[in-house]
Amino acid sequence: MDARRALLSRFYKALDAKDVDALMALVHPDVDFQAQLEGDDRLHGAAAVRNYYVRVLGLVIVESTPTAFHARPDGRMEVRIHHQVNSLDGALWHDGLIDYSFDFRDGLISRFDRLGEVPG
Repeated sequence: MDARRALLSRFYKALDAKDVDALMALVHPDVDFQAQLEGDDRLHGAAAVRNYYVRVLGLVIVESTPTAFHARPDGRMEVRIHHQVNSLDGALWHDGLIDYSFDFRDGLISRFDRLGEVPG
């Protein structure tokens, strides 16, 4: 398996497990990150991303299933994820496919972008 694909699979498993330490072990210290549940603001640096995940994962239950990986010639990886996101009381917030793009540096995730929902 491609190292980037394996890294992203670990990323989504850690997300589902709400394991912030495991998530952060996969993220470059200078990460540029799209905070999609907070107005799509850009977060810069591992500390900001850690704080984001601590806040967000305290509000939701996430199930993320990668359904497709597409390696780009420039080194980026696009991933299609089936997300089911529920509030802690079980109310459904989202159930559908979303495409993401990831950049890598030093074997870690250096940039994260939400490309958009997949119509379906």
